[in-house]
Amino acid sequence: MGIMSEQHERFKVVVLGPDSPESQLNHFVEMMQRMYDYHATLHTDWQPRPGWQEGSVEWLSTAAGSDDYFFAVAYPLTTGGQELLDHPAGYIIGSFHYEAPLFVQHRFGYIADLWSEEAYRTEGVGNQLLTRAYEWFKQQGVNRVQIEVDVKNPGGQKFWEKAGFEPFEIVMRKSLD
Repeated sequence: MGIMSEQHERFKVVVLGPDSPESQLNHFVEMMQRMYDYHATLHTDWQPRPGWQEGSVEWLSTAAGSDDYFFAVAYPLTTGGQELLDHPAGYIIGSFHYEAPLFVQHRFGYIADLWSEEAYRTEGVGNQLLTRAYEWFKQQGVNRVQIEVDVKNPGGQKFWEKAGFEPFEIVMRKSLD
């Protein structure tokens, strides 16, 4: 499976595949680092393990193009329609979650990560990445998508609500330490 792309008015969405250039995979990991750094400011539980980046490019290149994961990067377009491949605007990771098979809908789409670089927020990059992810989920036979958004991330909550998501469950936790 090669690289698939879709052009939009402001961004070019590139779906990563097993033959994606290492530069795109590196951009992806660099943006993941910024997202995880941000989430680490919200909760100490979100601290990434040291050296998590090691092997990430290999994992991405192996998992990209499979039926289990969806990875895409959005690149801004110049006014002339040229993509700026050295300045990605955002990324998305989609996968699946499962419920007990006694439910009618026991397999559903899950957006694990969606990140927009600060310079491109409010310009539609998140929505363009979501649109492409929705298409992939539908191709995989999924008709429901869920996300998790941190309670200390009001900007994220507002984005997801504007994207049509609504509260469904409350995830609660307790430390056993």
